Amino acid sequence: MTPLLPTRLRRTVARSRRSVRRLTRLLEAWRYGLPEVRPDSLLREEPKPRFKPIIDSCYMPPHRGSSHDDLGFLLTLAYQLGPTLILELGTAYGNTVANLRLACPTARIITVNALPEQISGQQITEVLEQEDIGRVYRDAGHARGVTQIFANTLDLALAEYADPNSIDMAIIDACHDTDFVRHDFQLVAPFVRRGGFVLLHDTHPSMERHLGSSYRACMALRREGHDIRHVRDTWWALWKKGDYVEAGSLSFQSHRRVAKRNKAATPSRSTNSSK
Repeated sequence: MTPLLPTRLRRTVARSRRSVRRLTRLLEAWRYGLPEVRPDSLLREEPKPRFKPIIDSCYMPPHRGSSHDDLGFLLTLAYQLGPTLILELGTAYGNTVANLRLACPTARIITVNALPEQISGQQITEVLEQEDIGRVYRDAGHARGVTQIFANTLDLALAEYADPNSIDMAIIDACHDTDFVRHDFQLVAPFVRRGGFVLLHDTHPSMERHLGSSYRACMALRREGHDIRHVRDTWWALWKKGDYVEAGSLSFQSHRRVAKRNKAATPSRSTNSSK
C-alpha cells in the first residue's frame, strides 16, 4: 500500500487545485461578470439573410463544436446593420469573410491574420501558411473588396488601412490570450464609428477551456469603463460605441443572475482561439 500513497496524494492535490481554480473563476465572474443582452433585443424580426451559408472550414458554431448559432447571429446583425466597412482580426481560412461578403456584398472588409513566423501568442487555433489564410473566400470568388493583411495584431498599424470613426463592425477573433484581446479591443475602438459594434468571439461566462481568456479580458475592459456585454446563448461578447439607449429597447440581465443559468454551460470543442 505504501507505494500507492504518493499517487493518491498527487491525485487528491490535483483535484483540489482544479476545484480552487473553478471556484476562483466563479467568484471572478460573479463580481465582475458581463451583463447579458438578448439577441432579440439587438436583431429585428425582418429582414434576415436568406442565403445558404458557406460552411467550408467554418470554425464557428453551430457548424463546429456546439449547437448554438454564433454564425447566424453574426450574419443577421451584419445584414441588418448594412455596414460599409468591416474589420476582422483572425482570418483563418476565410470562412467568416466569405459569408460576410454574401450578407453585405457592398461592404469593404479588412481582415488580419498572422503568418507562422509572426505568431507570438499562445491560444491559437491553427498555424496557417500564407496560401491557406483566406482560402475559402478566394475560392468562393469573394476576394474583391477584401483587404488581406498578414500581421500579428500587436504590430498592426491600423491607421494605414482605416480612418478613425470609420468602421461599422469589428470582429475580434485572433489570439485569445487575455493580453491580446485587451490590446485588440483598445486598438480597434477608436476606429469604430459611433453606433458601430465590436464583437469578441469565444467569450462565455462559464470560462471553460478556451472561453476563459477572452471573457477575463472583457471583464478587465468593463472595469476600465467599456460597456461590454455577453450575448445570451452565444459565445459572443458585444460592445456598441455610444449609448445603448439610442439603439432602442436593448435589454440585458444582471450578470449575477446570468451566472446561475450558465453554470452548466460547458463547451464541447477543445480549442478555438486565434485564427
